[in-house]
Amino acid sequence: MKIGKISKSADLRFAHRELEQFLIDFFGKEKSKEYIKAVSVKEKKIFFAAREGEKIVGMASLSVGHKVARLGSFVVAKKSRQSGVGTKLLDKCENVAKKNKCEKIWLFALPTTKAFGFYKKRGYVEEARLKRHFGGADLSVMSKFL
Repeated sequence: MKIGKISKSADLRFAHRELEQFLIDFFGKEKSKEYIKAVSVKEKKIFFAAREGEKIVGMASLSVGHKVARLGSFVVAKKSRQSGVGTKLLDKCENVAKKNKCEKIWLFALPTTKAFGFYKKRGYVEEARLKRHFGGADLSVMSKFL
């Protein structure tokens, strides 16, 4: 056996074919159709900015897939925190996820930061904690059903 590099398109074709067969084997032909659809959908990435005049004071990125959205980057300028910017950005992301028929939104957060509390106050729950995952610190996977 030889191990070597592969093109992205060849990788995707192989992975899709084998994953589809795994889902059929695991769920059965009829039930697997929804899961096959989910893994076939390309995520759409959307970027948002909060502005005061011409100045950006916050930004967020949202990846929207099949029934699930992921909040990526989410940053509010230090001087603009506690002013509602983060809440407005998060509300926008959740509303866009709902419009795209997402049932759930998830994100990563450092459990020792104020952001973790911010998300908890807005209905996000910790689903998992990845130990020493980010620069030696724990990283939480948080989610909210929409």
